[in-house]
Amino acid sequence: MTLITILIAVAVAIAVIFWQYRRILREAKNYERGLKMVPLYIHIPPISDDIEGNGRDERDLTEEVLSQAQVMYNIIASTATKGFKSKVYGQRHLSFEIVAHEGLIHYYAVVPIALVDVIQQAVAAAYPTARLQEVDERNIFSPAGRSSGTIGGEFTLKKDFAYPIATYQESKRDAGRALLNALSGASREDGVGIQLLIRPAQTGWTKTAVSIAESIKKNKGVKSGSFKAGDMKGLMEALWRPPEAPGETKPEDKQLSSLEQSLVESIEDKTRYPGYETLIRVVTSSSTAARSQALLNNVVSAFSLFDSSTNNGFKFTVSKDMDEFITAYIFRFFPQEVRQNILNTIELATLFHLPTQKSIPTSQVQRQAAKQVDGPTHLMDDGLLLGVNEFRGLKKPIRLADNDRRRHTYIIGQTGTGKSKLLENLAYQDMMDGRGFAFIDPHGDSAEELLGMVPKERVEDVIYFSPGDMEMPIGLNLFEYENRDQRDFLIQETIAMLYKLYDPGHTGIVGPRYEHWFRNAALTVMSDTENGSTFIDVPQVFNDQSFADEKMKYVTDRTVLDFWNKEMAQTSEANKSEVLGWFVSKFGAFLSNEMMRNIIGQTKSGFDLREIMDKKKILLVNLSKGRVGELNSQLLGMIFVMKFQAAAMGRADVPENERTDFSLYVDEFQNFATDSFATILSEARKYRLSLILANQFMTQLTDQIRESIIGNIGTVISGRIGITDAEILVKKFSPTFDAEDMTRLPNFQTVASVMINNVPSAAFSMSLIPPLGQSNPELRDALKKLSAAKYGRPRGEVEREIFARLGAGDAARKAKLDAARAVQQQRLESMRSSSGVGQQSSAPSSPSTSGSGSSFLDDWLAKRQQLVAHPPARSKDDDKTEPNPAFGPTIPKPADDERLKDMPQASSKRRSAPAPSPDRFDIRSRQDDSSDTLHIKVR
Repeated sequence: MTLITILIAVAVAIAVIFWQYRRILREAKNYERGLKMVPLYIHIPPISDDIEGNGRDERDLTEEVLSQAQVMYNIIASTATKGFKSKVYGQRHLSFEIVAHEGLIHYYAVVPIALVDVIQQAVAAAYPTARLQEVDERNIFSPAGRSSGTIGGEFTLKKDFAYPIATYQESKRDAGRALLNALSGASREDGVGIQLLIRPAQTGWTKTAVSIAESIKKNKGVKSGSFKAGDMKGLMEALWRPPEAPGETKPEDKQLSSLEQSLVESIEDKTRYPGYETLIRVVTSSSTAARSQALLNNVVSAFSLFDSSTNNGFKFTVSKDMDEFITAYIFRFFPQEVRQNILNTIELATLFHLPTQKSIPTSQVQRQAAKQVDGPTHLMDDGLLLGVNEFRGLKKPIRLADNDRRRHTYIIGQTGTGKSKLLENLAYQDMMDGRGFAFIDPHGDSAEELLGMVPKERVEDVIYFSPGDMEMPIGLNLFEYENRDQRDFLIQETIAMLYKLYDPGHTGIVGPRYEHWFRNAALTVMSDTENGSTFIDVPQVFNDQSFADEKMKYVTDRTVLDFWNKEMAQTSEANKSEVLGWFVSKFGAFLSNEMMRNIIGQTKSGFDLREIMDKKKILLVNLSKGRVGELNSQLLGMIFVMKFQAAAMGRADVPENERTDFSLYVDEFQNFATDSFATILSEARKYRLSLILANQFMTQLTDQIRESIIGNIGTVISGRIGITDAEILVKKFSPTFDAEDMTRLPNFQTVASVMINNVPSAAFSMSLIPPLGQSNPELRDALKKLSAAKYGRPRGEVEREIFARLGAGDAARKAKLDAARAVQQQRLESMRSSSGVGQQSSAPSSPSTSGSGSSFLDDWLAKRQQLVAHPPARSKDDDKTEPNPAFGPTIPKPADDERLKDMPQASSKRRSAPAPSPDRFDIRSRQDDSSDTLHIKVR
């Protein structure tokens, strides 16, 4: 007996020593685990990911929403470890937290380093679009209140853990809404934290719970709060219970009441799910203790919704030692001996889950503006870097290969979303990699930035076109062409350009008649390949017949000749004058603008776009509306676009594999897109012209261009857009993204579908990269001067050339008048000889008298001869004649000359003189304003 007593005492001593030593080890491990935990900020899924009700019962919808969190806790239960280590140190724990700080409510998961990946997978399984981000610890304690303004405590179960609390399955409501409502009362100076510490429970908890249910069935009840106590009670009862006699029967169990039956069923139901040992802490901090107490009371009141009238609930105990409590809260201590609170996955899902918009009563809860979606699996190793796809902490660069670029790229987004910076980054990469490109910028800032980033080895490749440089204008001739096909294309595109500028709705402001006039006038001036022609020459052929006559010398097209010699010849003067103003008015904005006239009025462009494309040069076009004007910016932009298309199509004379890749960047391209722009999207690829287009709204485009973008462009990148545009573009990104996703994207966050190996990828999320280069202002200024010197011409020289060309009609008119005077003099000489007057002195003769031997005709002929030799100066008013678009200057109708009526008939010889050869102009000889006028019409 003594030996047995000694052995028992030794065993007890060893057990006590072991338990004490294990307690010390676990306490030390608790500190270590608290220091090695990683705070993960949980980005709540966006609104678009909420489960849609679609008329469903709210209770069923709530149950489905909260059951998502149950999936997360089921996965976390698998982290339970087995073996000697877990027996000594216990299970690792983690913390889910809801924090109100600086006026906002945040969700966190604080986990051991070893469990970070597991927790991320668990959260992603329950909430696929939720995102976990490693962050620094957040200090919720008010510096004003210090320790006196901080209050906290712990929630524990009122009854044994075997009894469940009120869950969402029972109440059919989201009690978390009440918690958020309580937290929303915290101001920016307050701090509130709810800490839910959990770790997998030991496997024996279910046996204890089942034994409690069995005890209820036997009407024995259990008051213990620990499953160890239940085991000990059973052991003591077994020791003191007398042995049953052979053949003795047990008393029949008493019939259970409905309440008891319900308790048994709820306990048994709780044991069907994984259990967690749980510790719930709440801390409030404010400038005063009263304020902290009020906030704490709100949270405690919200927890009352988890109380079940028949089962279990929570009771709150205020901490007596706040310093120790705050330390435990900060380090997230979870003593291993705390086992009286065991909750299963359904109960935990009721307590902590990510809310939907319907369960958020305040705007203080921050949700993801956009969801993250994994990018393509097979990515390109080289090519243009578009951005970065980030999904569950993994970042992947998204690149666009040269071959995929030929299917074009479209970028859309509201102002400030990063479109221009994305274009700059793409162009910068082209610049650094030695590729050729043109950048058309209607704002001017991007062109200026890129100009200051040019590497020194590419300085000679840069052409900077800025209409604002009026002293050295660079020519851009719209009517410059290489062959007839290109000429016809340019004329048709120019007509489309005029529609875009003046009649985008095709309401008749331009119309078929305008097209007809413009086409024939353009063909007329473009026929003169010797002297060249420009866009501003078109109205001149209607305003100046002599100018038209000069151009008509080069016309060989019978249709154009018939237009002038037949159609216009038969048009009444009244009709011509009425239509002429309507036609010419479309050119006034460019003719009267000195800057525009000096650019588009040069017959020779300052650069060759085909050469730019073939030799991989860099063209930066600054069309800043602030300096150029909106209308002029539109015109120049459209000219560049159509000229690039013409130059690209001109590459048909080169085998496709020898054509050099060239990229055309166009920001706000809706300003420069005509109805035929869809043709560029479909045909430019064959000519190795890659388009990178950007604008703000899809509604700015015509239906034809919109459909071409959706169906013909390979790579589409969308920043935040309006709901109207989202409903149009969602066809490109569904079903991964919906219209609401696209309206909530943050700045520099995009939704993209990228062409990879000639196959468009599924839609994914993509972050834009920061600016790649740094602009050098000194380099920018130097390149501006260099480009102007190489490709521009002095302003005075350009103006003299333009005015000389437009004034060519005046010179031709003077030559015709001189020729007419010579013909008139010869005719007068012939008339004098036939009348027998003889040789007359060139000096003026005295007025005839009744006694003189000269006749009236002799005096009149002498006077006319003197006028021919010495014509009087013409006044400015004499030239104010209305032009005849078909046959030359319109001659005022001659006034009746009474002296001609009274003039004697000339001899029969003179009357029968043959008529001269036909001519296209009338000739008039005029004295001073007080004299009569003789009109001689030469036929």
